[in-house]
Amino acid sequence: MSRECGDTRRYTETVTPDDVLDVFEIVEGPVVTSGDVAETLDCSRETARRKLRTLEEQGHVASRKTAGRVVWWVVGEQGTPREVDPDDPFWEFKPGSSGESDVSERIGAVLYNKKSA
Repeated sequence: MSRECGDTRRYTETVTPDDVLDVFEIVEGPVVTSGDVAETLDCSRETARRKLRTLEEQGHVASRKTAGRVVWWVVGEQGTPREVDPDDPFWEFKPGSSGESDVSERIGAVLYNKKSA
């Protein structure tokens, strides 16, 4: 639950911005969705979206709508992406050409370094 009823009989938020930022370390992958945040923190998707938007306004995360979903990622200071790890196995993959590769069908395996089925 994202809210608790306090002694004053008013609801108080229990999902903090730090809780939301922690989700980026918990969920596998470079981006998260509001659904990932909601599931991980046991809150509503609307609460997750609201917290993510606040973090974006503060310059902690950035977002982009893609394929009908909004994806979020953590950014470094002043809105720059976190430092890229040149030793990340991702950089070993050869780029595919449109129509000549099934990389778009295996994007999860490519991004998360998993073997495709």
